[in-house]
Amino acid sequence: MRLVITTAFVVMAVGCGPDVPDPKAPPPKAPPPSAAPAAAPASPAAAAVAAARPPLNPNKDALLAEVRKRQLGNEDFQEGEANRDPFRSFLSTFAVQPTVVGKQHKIIMEKFTLDELKLVGIVSGDGVSPRAMFVDPGGLGVSVVRGDHVSKADALITRIAPDRVFFQMEEDMGGGKTKSIERVVELHAGEMVAQ
Repeated sequence: MRLVITTAFVVMAVGCGPDVPDPKAPPPKAPPPSAAPAAAPASPAAAAVAAARPPLNPNKDALLAEVRKRQLGNEDFQEGEANRDPFRSFLSTFAVQPTVVGKQHKIIMEKFTLDELKLVGIVSGDGVSPRAMFVDPGGLGVSVVRGDHVSKADALITRIAPDRVFFQMEEDMGGGKTKSIERVVELHAGEMVAQ
């Protein structure tokens, strides 16, 4: 077994040694006389790279010469379908945008302002949660309870008293700031009472 391993190492060492020209081999072919000798590369590695490079296409030479002569103008640097800005980031196109969620509650009579609604009745009593009835300008009456949201102003009903309804509303102060205000609508407000 040792003899086989030793023989294998000797064969590998001889095979990896420097190339010795075979005296029986024919001499290498000289380049054809029509080809002009190229400048000698500085190193054998550069010679290998130059040999591996395919010759330039004459059409490419003409194209490169034309591109070098071209004068560029401002329109060559404007972004368009054929000319994309290499420094523009497209991350925002693929980023997940946060969704803006609107109000998560039902708004009663949302087409009308609070001033357009008329409080016409309040029902309350022992064991009964108070209810108020508002009538819109078209004559349609709607019953509401504490916790309902009413009108375009999204006014929250905070309390229903025997003769009035209390609302809490958000007033825009500008600059993205809001202020909470309280508004009261009285039963039969503005009506003349007969005596």
